[in-house]
Formats: sequence, structure tokens, C-alpha cells
Amino acid sequence: MQEISGEYNPFKGVTRIPSAYDNRRGSVIVDTDKGVLLVSSSGSYYRLPGGKPKRGEASIQAAIRELREETGLRAYEVKYLFKFHASKIFWIKAKGKPTPGNEIHHFAFFKPGKDMEVKVSDNTLKILKIYYELNSLS
Repeated sequence: MQEISGEYNPFKGVTRIPSAYDNRRGSVIVDTDKGVLLVSSSGSYYRLPGGKPKRGEASIQAAIRELREETGLRAYEVKYLFKFHASKIFWIKAKGKPTPGNEIHHFAFFKPGKDMEVKVSDNTLKILKIYYELNSLS
């Protein structure tokens, strides 16, 4: 056991890999009949669509722009949901069918209770859990 200032530190030596949600970002929840849309560039790890705002751009603008760039979908209704770490999470209704682009090559859909064979980060799962809890209240 390691002691630091007299206290046990179970994380000593652990390298923290930053989450996409640790940076200022506009993230998007597109909830369809199939489930919530997830995107991946490599096909190994999936996340919510979205990205970092450009200089002078608000998080909501970045979310809408990134959704279009990453999936080809066009937002027509947007609602702010909540903040998670440094990211703002938006619910978006969009037109179109997700199509691969320069950055994103794979799509998956998350639906509670449905078996998934894709990997997502703990933070993506936390965001989805908050989203479904909010939905159950309305």
C-alpha cells in the first residue's frame, strides 16, 4: 500500500486519459427510434456527436455544426439539456440519414436494455444515464 500524507492513494501511478467532455464542447443527443446516435472515427470507441467551438462560436453553434460535419444531419430543433464537466449537452431533432464523412466513419445507436457490441467511455454512459433519467421525469 502507498501512503501519501498518511492516506492510502489507490490511484498512484495511474495515468489519466482526458475525456472529450473535459474540454469546452457542444455535445449532441439525437434520439431516434433506433436509440441515441453515437459516432466513431475508428470503430473502436463511440461517443456522442459534437465538438469544440471555433473562436467566437457558442457551444450550441458548435454542436449544430459538428453534427452536420460528422453525420450529414441537419438540425431543425435544438434544446439545451445540461452541463457535464466542461461540455454542454444539447438534444437535437435532425433531418437526414447519418452518412460517413472525413472524421466519422462508424455509427451506432444506444438504447437502454438493448445489447450493444460497441465500446463507449464511462462519461458517455454517464451522460446517457442523466439524459434517460431526465426523460423519465417529463
